[in-house]
Amino acid sequence: MVRRAPRRDDGISRRSMGFVAALLTLAGCSALPGRARHDLVGMTLPDFLACAGQPTERMRIAPRQWALTFPTNNWSTPSLSGAVPLLGDLVKPTVSASASESCRMTARIRDGRVASIHFVATSSLTTSASAACAPLVRDCLLYPDHTMLPADYDADAYLQKGSS
Repeated sequence: MVRRAPRRDDGISRRSMGFVAALLTLAGCSALPGRARHDLVGMTLPDFLACAGQPTERMRIAPRQWALTFPTNNWSTPSLSGAVPLLGDLVKPTVSASASESCRMTARIRDGRVASIHFVATSSLTTSASAACAPLVRDCLLYPDHTMLPADYDADAYLQKGSS
């Protein structure tokens, strides 16, 4: 009888721990868009543009109200494939996997301040599709600016110039 030394990792492999850590990271990222919908409302246009970047589209929707659409965040993994032996190597079906996510953000600006933020996201993963939206708002939530605006600042005039 061969005696084995007791496992020091309590039966949990490093690979399993890495997988769990990755899932927790994605779960944390998927919470950021929800926070952004709440925490960024009221942010001034200059502060919002400083952290979110320049919009790709601007549309006036009412007097002193704009919808700004930001570049779509896309990512995908390379396809992985391999044979999985079944029934003692009698059957070896090929399995392949890949993942992709995308997110588009639109912010409604009213009187020079963020009035609402909306996301359209897709995901081929089992995690929340909004995880792809996290990079669009991460800097705004973690490092917000607080610019003192002059009394005569007119966000509508700025947006009007930028849409010409």
